[in-house]
Amino acid sequence: MAGLYIHIPYCTKLCYYCDFHFSLNLKTKAAYISALCTEITLQKEQFTNEVINTIYFGGGTPSVLSAAEINTILTAIYKNYSIADNPEITLECNPDDMSKEYCRAVQSCGINRLSIGIQSFHDEELRILNRRHSGEEAINSVHAALESGFSNITIDLMYGIPNQTMDTWKKNLSVVAKLPVNHLSAYALMLEEKTALHTLVKRGRIYIPEDALTVSQFEYLMQWAPKHGFEQYEISNFARNKQYSHHNSNYWNGIPYLGFGAGAHSYLNNTRFWNISHNAKYIEALSKNTIPQEIEHLSTQDRYNEYIMTRLRTMQGVDKTYIRTAFPEAYFRTFTAQMEKLMEEKLVSEYNSHIRLTQKGIMLSDSIIRTLFKI
Repeated sequence: MAGLYIHIPYCTKLCYYCDFHFSLNLKTKAAYISALCTEITLQKEQFTNEVINTIYFGGGTPSVLSAAEINTILTAIYKNYSIADNPEITLECNPDDMSKEYCRAVQSCGINRLSIGIQSFHDEELRILNRRHSGEEAINSVHAALESGFSNITIDLMYGIPNQTMDTWKKNLSVVAKLPVNHLSAYALMLEEKTALHTLVKRGRIYIPEDALTVSQFEYLMQWAPKHGFEQYEISNFARNKQYSHHNSNYWNGIPYLGFGAGAHSYLNNTRFWNISHNAKYIEALSKNTIPQEIEHLSTQDRYNEYIMTRLRTMQGVDKTYIRTAFPEAYFRTFTAQMEKLMEEKLVSEYNSHIRLTQKGIMLSDSIIRTLFKI
């Protein structure tokens, strides 16, 4: 079992908070898709014995692709890889791209899950983020997807947005409660360097909310979720009716994956490798059948830290038995001692040899994970 990620580094508008690799110049899109298909072919030897169960189009804004372009990429994938029956194939979308015609067209290509980047249903908050859709368009996009036959839909929301209040955050969630979506990803806005938002904050034109408000918004989210049928199966991810994201779950469970495209990352055999984050250089290299990438071989310490970081974020938690068998004895002794202290502070609990964060621990997850890292 393995996953594939396809990075589409194109957007038609700059979101002020985004630090992902993307370009506003769509003139190179055709050449980029050709390069993608070349890389897909070149990388196939990596997964000769793996069956692909998830395919994920991320970005950027993958919904800038036409159905024909998506079909071209998927055709290359199916030609070169062993694909499971009924794989989860996700397309990230912007709400204003999602007409019923577009939804039906991408569904006919094989897309069976839509990830809609809504972020907020309030126009003022969307304006601050420089999103290109309105709150009304966000709601309409969900209904367009449903009426086009999609049943597996996830939406993204943000909290901690400048000028966002607890009241507007509650109203955002009240809209979600009324929508027939089965998955919600909710993230605190991160102020990343080299973004437009960082510059605006630095110049005093926009103010980031106090940490106390952001914490309160997250606490409210955790209380709201079970009341509306959402299970918090990872710190930032909530699902109705067990409709978890299989692709993201693969990441958290250490399942190997290949990433295609400029800036895309891959992981297999305790090795990470990633492509250059530059569209023109990526296209040029692939025209010569060369993949422009860097490689990192993970040490035992790296693997341990990554296991702690990813698994402690999930509802399954960290498996003590796995730590005992997969890592040197000293790692297990240190981990056990750390867990005893965290249990005394009621930050973690144990169930069937799995250590999980309590709700109190979730609020301190970043600091807890850092203290558990083996250095």
